[in-house]
Amino acid sequence: MERLHKLQTSRRAIIRTLATMWLASLITVAHAEEATVQAMKSRIEGFYALQDWHRNGEVVHPPLVDGRLVLFNGRIMYIFHDREQETNKRTMAGYGTYVLEPGKFSYSYESQIATTQTPSGPNISEKLLWEGLRTFTATIEGTKVTLRATNGPQQFRFTPEGASYSDDKILRFYRRVTGE
Repeated sequence: MERLHKLQTSRRAIIRTLATMWLASLITVAHAEEATVQAMKSRIEGFYALQDWHRNGEVVHPPLVDGRLVLFNGRIMYIFHDREQETNKRTMAGYGTYVLEPGKFSYSYESQIATTQTPSGPNISEKLLWEGLRTFTATIEGTKVTLRATNGPQQFRFTPEGASYSDDKILRFYRRVTGE
């Protein structure tokens, strides 16, 4: 009888331990996913200043090209000035939203405008560059976040120093703007 009581007590202890471990694993998995989103957010959010614009085999720097990119609280905004060609100066601006999920980043623009100042006068376009969300797989390696498009060659890389955007090759590099 005493042996049966010890066996039942032992089984209950094992069951309680397994149940506790199972519940702890569920809480840990949920926290890990949340931490992944928070880790991505803390590494990509910020204000960025354009440093290099790569095109036609050349690298153009401010003040000929200048711009800002902002990612903050689910919002994305940009403005670029391209003053390289005196007879074809362009300004582009847009804003939209982004969504972070574990292992995934998506964004879209709600509004965009491009103005081109030509000798014959200004041209204005409010056409979106694309419709809908552009989705990327997200990976974190130490302090670096890499976002790779799921349907194309586009890629963002975020580091503590800045961010780059490529489309088969580097197109733009941004310096992270800090409060210092």
